[in-house]
Amino acid sequence: MILKEFAESFVCRNSLIRLWYPVIGGGHRMVAKGDGRSVCMEWELIKGEGPYKLYVDHEVIGVTDILCDDSPEAINIVIKEWPLDMMRELKLGKII
Repeated sequence: MILKEFAESFVCRNSLIRLWYPVIGGGHRMVAKGDGRSVCMEWELIKGEGPYKLYVDHEVIGVTDILCDDSPEAINIVIKEWPLDMMRELKLGKII
């Protein structure tokens, strides 16, 4: 299931969401690095707005319980990472 559908189906309205990539060998790494904003509202994601707008078509792998200092109440969703070239092509396709 893609992230947008997952959020529409399973995340309650006005919930905070944080995205993670799986790390080979175990663990996770945060998708939004160093941008100062590691969470977004569920409705921002569904509308394709906010810091995670580029990830709405990524496949959801699962949900995890990572505790962070910034917004510890956020729902932590793990998504499949796409190769950079694939993401560039998708962005170009949306522009053209």
